[in-house]
Amino acid sequence: MTNKGLSASDLTISRAEHVLLEGAELELAPSTITYLYGENGAGKTSLMRCLSGLLQADSGKIHWNGQPITNLDSNYFQDLIFLAHALSMKAELTIFENLSFYARLRGVKDPKPLIDSATHDLGIGQLQGRRFAELSAGQQHKVALCRLVIEPAKIWILDEPFVNLDKGTRHWLAELIQQFAKQGGVVLFTSHHEIEELAIDQRIGIEH
Repeated sequence: MTNKGLSASDLTISRAEHVLLEGAELELAPSTITYLYGENGAGKTSLMRCLSGLLQADSGKIHWNGQPITNLDSNYFQDLIFLAHALSMKAELTIFENLSFYARLRGVKDPKPLIDSATHDLGIGQLQGRRFAELSAGQQHKVALCRLVIEPAKIWILDEPFVNLDKGTRHWLAELIQQFAKQGGVVLFTSHHEIEELAIDQRIGIEH
């Protein structure tokens, strides 16, 4: 199936009877990086959750490759990685166990080489046997970023992926995003600041 990208039309999202977005239109084409910006509370995370199928919109349509994301034929949720503030890792499992779980969900039969490579690049290779709960916040963030290397996907929706990263890790992530987009991937990310390392194709602002 030809990748037509992600689109949303006439999208209205509210929270506690407060309308965050009304009649929003969105087009995310393959091989593009889109920067979503706006003040805290403007609705960036709500929009991302809605695009990821975790929040029901009041109205509107979301399509992946020309098909509604709820249509099983669209394969949307198999193609998507959504990294949110809540890192969705099991506290009692080790780094390796958490990443293996996600990889196997995507059909990766032998994830160990990918996990070894990603954790080594991020300086946490020696911690693979440590439980997630025992890691620092920065280390936990790096574990979540490893998913981008380990899991096959066609669209990344990333909520504040660059927050609290050291310079080396910021550069690593920027290079990874650029490479993913060049290979036809779709990227939507938020950040409180412009990311100088990234060549951004589209900027979308959300206001209160």
